[in-house]
Amino acid sequence: GSTLARLLREDGYEVEVVLDGEAAMKRLARAPTPDVLVTDYRLPRADGLEVATFGRRLHPDLGVVMVTSYPEVIARIAPRADVPTVMLSKPLIYAELTRVLEGLSARLLAPA
Repeated sequence: GSTLARLLREDGYEVEVVLDGEAAMKRLARAPTPDVLVTDYRLPRADGLEVATFGRRLHPDLGVVMVTSYPEVIARIAPRADVPTVMLSKPLIYAELTRVLEGLSARLLAPA
């Protein structure tokens, strides 16, 4: 977590880190809304799927990046054509994550 956050900050991303699923949901309920949720599937006190589902209920256009070593999880996330849900497998490759974040950022910055 902290190494990843530091690398992302060094690359110009604004990053907030929470330590469990319950804290993530509390954060998603407060303003400002994050542009992208990057979550591990396995979290204490609410898994990443619960966090992503909660976040999407509040913010339907929330970009979600799910990191998991359980590929069967992918099938449980209903894909939506208008909202990207990206699955990345562990071990996480940093360049892959930044490529995905750049793509999500481009979508967010595109004129409506």
